[in-house]
Amino acid sequence: MREESAREQLRRLNLRARKDLGQHFLVNEGAADRIVEAALESEPDLVLEIGPGLGVLTRRLAASGLPVVAIEKDEAMRAELSRIAEEHPGLEVRYQDVLEADLSELTARGRCAAVGNLPYQITSPLFEKLLTCEPSFMGIVAMVQREVGERLAAEPGTSEYGSLTLLARFYAGQPEIIAQLTPGSFHPPPKVHSVVLRMIPREPPIDDPRRRQLFFALVRAAFGQRRKQLPNALSGAPGLTLEKRQAQEALACAGIEPSRRGETLSLAEFVALTDAVEEVTA
Repeated sequence: MREESAREQLRRLNLRARKDLGQHFLVNEGAADRIVEAALESEPDLVLEIGPGLGVLTRRLAASGLPVVAIEKDEAMRAELSRIAEEHPGLEVRYQDVLEADLSELTARGRCAAVGNLPYQITSPLFEKLLTCEPSFMGIVAMVQREVGERLAAEPGTSEYGSLTLLARFYAGQPEIIAQLTPGSFHPPPKVHSVVLRMIPREPPIDDPRRRQLFFALVRAAFGQRRKQLPNALSGAPGLTLEKRQAQEALACAGIEPSRRGETLSLAEFVALTDAVEEVTA
């Protein structure tokens, strides 16, 4: 029996995609299969699905036999998701804002993978929430706008390279692009292309919470005024108490030329700079 299309589902439910929630429902069946396959490759004990919507990924994830917790903000999806839950007792649907959810409660249960089509307007804070969750996720598979994917996979010295890139590098290394999706892969079609990213969280290069805080303060300062050379960008920046002389001294200790800009520094150089700043301000 042929599955209903997203358009048919919405018509039956008398619903429309909500622009305020960034709803674009995946209709590319091959992409749905690949996304679920990638999420299950980390051999999780449990799967978190973010924004199940009409359930195209939910059905596939639940059919794996694994427990699935789906977090959906739109109460209008309740009828459709309840139908799927009736067929799959291992599916639990929670109706809440994922940014307010306690994800560590899920990762504490065992090996947990996260998968979802991330709304553009919450992509950055949601990635931060997923990457910094403790215990960490075993794997994260996310559909995002191509622009975001390019930022996450960017190299130093490029215009796409920035704070979001370094957040991903710090907690998960280099993201892998496993699929590229045209607007026609969704209903309604967005105005932009999308990519599917796979990220495998790892032990971050800095363990101490205080030093991590300093690392990200330096990253924010460096990219907050990205066209400035580092001594000027770092001195007096919010979250830092560095004078220009101290910034210059720290850069020298880290072996970084003072004429460089933040957008040229690698993750390893930002880690070295963190150590140097801590030393000159001790």
